[in-house]
Amino acid sequence: MASRIGYLSLYLSIIVLVIVRPTLAANCTKTGPCSCDMDDGSGTIDLSALAGASAPAFNGEATKWPDHNWQYSYNPCTPFDMQSCLSVAACQVSSDGIGESYDIGYHDSVVFSMEGRDVTITYNAYDRQRHTTVKLVCSSRTVFTVDGEDPNAMVSYYFTLESPECCVKGPGPGPNTTTSPGPNPTTSPGPNPPAPEPVTSAPRPDPIIKISISVNINMCFVFFPAVCLLIIAGVLIYKYAESKRRKTRPPPSGVLEQCSWSDKGWIPVRVQ
Repeated sequence: MASRIGYLSLYLSIIVLVIVRPTLAANCTKTGPCSCDMDDGSGTIDLSALAGASAPAFNGEATKWPDHNWQYSYNPCTPFDMQSCLSVAACQVSSDGIGESYDIGYHDSVVFSMEGRDVTITYNAYDRQRHTTVKLVCSSRTVFTVDGEDPNAMVSYYFTLESPECCVKGPGPGPNTTTSPGPNPTTSPGPNPPAPEPVTSAPRPDPIIKISISVNINMCFVFFPAVCLLIIAGVLIYKYAESKRRKTRPPPSGVLEQCSWSDKGWIPVRVQ
C-alpha cells in the first residue's frame, strides 16, 4: 500500500508541474502592428526598422514545402498592395506575376504569442479563410525564410524572420527612449532667465508586481481545475486499490484452520 501511495504522489507532482509551469512563461503583449512588450519586464520587440516604405520588405519562395507556382511577400509594419492583395501584411502571388494572388494576412488582425523562447506573429486574411504565422528568431543577421503552405493544414502559411530586430531590447516594458543631451545653445549676455520647473514623470510600474498579478490570474483559471482533477484521480485510484485488497483478504473468522501432515510437511487445512 505504501508503494501505491508513493506512486500516486509522484504522478500528482508530475501533473501539477506540467499544468502550472506554462502559466509562469513570459508573453509578449501587443503595443502596435509590429511591436510588443514582454510581460516579464525584460524589454520590447519592435520591427519598425524592417518596414518597407512602399513595397514589401521581404519576398521568397517556399522551401520547407516547396511549390514553385507561388511566391510570398511580407511587410511586418506597414500595409502594401500587390495585384489583388490590398492593404495587406502578407500576400501569396503566382510565380508568373500575372496569375492569381491571395491576401493571407492583414496588420489589424495581428496576434503575438510564444513558441518556446521565440515570439510568433499570426495574421488573418480579411475573409478569415487564410492565416499566416511568422516566427521571430533573434539573430545577428537578417534572413527571411518561407516555409510555405502546410499540407496538413491547408491555407495555413508559415514564415521565419531572423534579425537583430527580433531580439528583446532594453529594460522593459517599452522601448528604450533615453537620448543623449544635445549641444548647449549660445546666448548673449543678459539677465539669466528663470529656471524651468522640473518635469516629473509618473513612475513605471514594477515589473515584479506585473508578473505576480499575471501569475495569480493564470493560477485561478488553471491551478484550481487541476486540483479538482487530481482529487478525482486520487479517489478513483483509492477505490481501485480497495477493490484489489478485498479480493485478497483472509477467510471469514468462522472458518477455522488446522494442520495436516503429509509427505511435504505440515499443510494448513480449512475446516468449517
